[in-house]
Amino acid sequence: MAKFKATVRTDLDRNLNLKEELVKIEGSKIRVYSNGKEILSVDNIVKLTVESGITIDKLVGYTSDGKSIEIAYFTKKKEEIFKKIVDAFNRNEEIEIKDEESERSSRVSMSTLRWLFGIAKKYRRRMIIGAILSLITTGLNLVPPYLLKILIDSVLLSSSHSPSLYTDIILYLVVSYSALALVSSIQNRILNNLGSRIINDLREMLYNHVIRHDYSFIERISPSRILSRLTTDAGNTNWLLVWGLPTLVTNLFTLIGIGVILFTLNVTLAMYILIPIPVIIFMIIKYRRKSHRLYHRNWRRSADITSRINDTIPNFLVVRSFSKEDYESKTLRKLLDKLYESSVSINKMNSTYWPLMGFIVNLSTVIIWWIGGHEVISGIIQLGVITAFIAYVSQFYGPINNLSNVLPFIQQSLTSAERIREVLEVKPEITNPENPKKPNMPAEIVLDHVYFGYDPHFPVIKDVSIRIKPGEKVAIVGKSGSGKSTIAKLLLRFYDVNEGKITIGGVDIKEIDLNYLRKKIAYVPQDVVLFDTTVGYNVAYGDENVNEVDIVKACKIARIHDEIVRLPFAYDTILGERGTYLSGGQRQRLSIARAIVKNPDILIFDEATSNLDVVSEREVYEAMMSVSRGKTVILVTHNVHEVMNADKVIVLNQGRVIEEGKPEELLNKKGAFYEMFKEQINEENIFRKLEISEPKFNFVNDNIKIEPSERRSVVNVIYDGKKYNGLIPKMLFPITNPKFIGFYDENGSEVFLLEDYTKLDKNSRKILETALAYNNLIFSVKKINEINIKGDQLEWDLVTDRGEVTAYTVGRRNVILLDSKVVLIEFGFHCN
Repeated sequence: MAKFKATVRTDLDRNLNLKEELVKIEGSKIRVYSNGKEILSVDNIVKLTVESGITIDKLVGYTSDGKSIEIAYFTKKKEEIFKKIVDAFNRNEEIEIKDEESERSSRVSMSTLRWLFGIAKKYRRRMIIGAILSLITTGLNLVPPYLLKILIDSVLLSSSHSPSLYTDIILYLVVSYSALALVSSIQNRILNNLGSRIINDLREMLYNHVIRHDYSFIERISPSRILSRLTTDAGNTNWLLVWGLPTLVTNLFTLIGIGVILFTLNVTLAMYILIPIPVIIFMIIKYRRKSHRLYHRNWRRSADITSRINDTIPNFLVVRSFSKEDYESKTLRKLLDKLYESSVSINKMNSTYWPLMGFIVNLSTVIIWWIGGHEVISGIIQLGVITAFIAYVSQFYGPINNLSNVLPFIQQSLTSAERIREVLEVKPEITNPENPKKPNMPAEIVLDHVYFGYDPHFPVIKDVSIRIKPGEKVAIVGKSGSGKSTIAKLLLRFYDVNEGKITIGGVDIKEIDLNYLRKKIAYVPQDVVLFDTTVGYNVAYGDENVNEVDIVKACKIARIHDEIVRLPFAYDTILGERGTYLSGGQRQRLSIARAIVKNPDILIFDEATSNLDVVSEREVYEAMMSVSRGKTVILVTHNVHEVMNADKVIVLNQGRVIEEGKPEELLNKKGAFYEMFKEQINEENIFRKLEISEPKFNFVNDNIKIEPSERRSVVNVIYDGKKYNGLIPKMLFPITNPKFIGFYDENGSEVFLLEDYTKLDKNSRKILETALAYNNLIFSVKKINEINIKGDQLEWDLVTDRGEVTAYTVGRRNVILLDSKVVLIEFGFHCN
């Protein structure tokens, strides 16, 4: 093998003391040193591994003669570095080792600030303008005390002053204060707008980075903590850029400017100002070191609370069903107490440092009054000089006092910026190849001696070889934890294999364009995720180019259309967070409809029917079979019906393929497959292949006639020379596309679907619109007079096409933004 080289330090010695040892690897030779002395030498190492324990890990080497040797010991802090070395050694790849801990500690605040300014560089012109305005503001702040000196010495205490001097000084004061107000206003506007721009860019950058990152990255950093970075940390960073740093810079220039003026006025008095400066600087440096640790701890505990709340509130049904309310409340109370403790530590630190610093500053002012007062009484200096001097001293120490308010928040904001930077600097491991390929699909899928583990040293998939032909239905079965779902994730390339390879159409999956791969594969998981928006949007999520007809067809194939029509707003019904307004079977079929819209070549159903009742299970299975015609289907399942209707079954056990073949063959073999399903198998499900009926797409064109019926809300329809009496028209997309109409008989059965009723003849259209009006009372708002907030209820004073009304909405779900339209779903209203 090539000469592999690596050097790394442990944090435990051979007696498990917290002392370092140096591990040097050169090819197959490994040397371990302690205090510069060689304490272990091993030759002929052909493989390395990391064995994990509680808090402690071991570097273990295997020699060419089969012996295993414990080479070094280290804590979990060093685990990642050693795992990288082990992986590189076993693959004989070059590796650059960095001590991540020391690297992290070297990331001082200045580097974070440089990073932030790098992000904001496209707004450089506005930042320069803001900095210039800050300088002007600083200069204008220095003018009034000097004018006060002239006013006292040259006007109030002088009998020979020019008559116009008094008027001029007052005028100059008015001009300086007016200019200060104007410049400050412009500065605030520019900085606020700039901050909003930068923070939006930062949030977009962070969101895009996270949403495109590896699946393992989201698993490693919890969604709650990512949410905290997008909200709290981004807000703190915004404050840092808009107010924190400008305030710091302004105070710095103020100190320099006032210092120059003070030494110009009186050198002796100015020297006394410098006395407390070393003490103040020492206290600020000490504060900076201590506050960094305390604010980090406070942030972590705050994030723990956010994570706990995000974990329990969405799962409140589980909490209530197990009567764990008290337990969860106590758990949260403990977390809140820990946050309180860390906040108390911060408050204690701030209440100690800053009052002490203020006392030192005020004591210095008293000394200047004492000495300067004696000099005024003695006639050494004029009263105007000491008055201006004290005014400048208050401005000189003012910026220092401001640090008591600004520095803690700057430290907190820098901590937040570091947290955001930490996420953004983690590079994805799963990336698009340089020359991506797009093999024709469906194509043969081959797993060739695949090994994979979420931790590479603990493989979940072991030497798996599978061949799936185009258009074949393959069921993957096995006990929980045997690696079934992992295979699905590998096919979607959420992870890369550790050893072996996966090919599709003879092309290594690592060489296939990622977007193309995932567009060609539809994945229907056990736990369906739906967005808190309309049914139509959730279905159309599979392909942004679909229209309403495609959505309805997909839902018909998925056997969910009839149930959607019965929802309050049909396809425009808001589903609630994670689709809570639907049953498990409905959510599963809706996810299948979303997969249908995607029009994939490969379908993966990952335990899609495992959490359903018997009726819902049958409905979902029929939907699965209906959509899978002509496509490659992979069924990760325990369901005997799905298994027996598959073309081939693969049985996994502890990550290995132990049986493979047709379901009938495996039954006759009386092996692991038979033992797994023998209690569910009977004559019916062994030999009967399910017959799946084709869904009816009863769309009609505009060549129909609408006639009135005896009721205003019901119409008669003439189509193809046949008359259909008493049909109820219903808008299937009442908000996003009210032109799409369904016609239903008195039993609620669907008779026709009309894509665009506005293409009907004028008379038919008028009759249909009348019937729709009596089925759907929809107001078109022309003007909003007033909105009154009453707790969670909003009171809307509206002018509509039907007159003035007052509408009431409760909660945000009754105020919806769809297709640039604001839709109010009223809780109640009365006419004005």
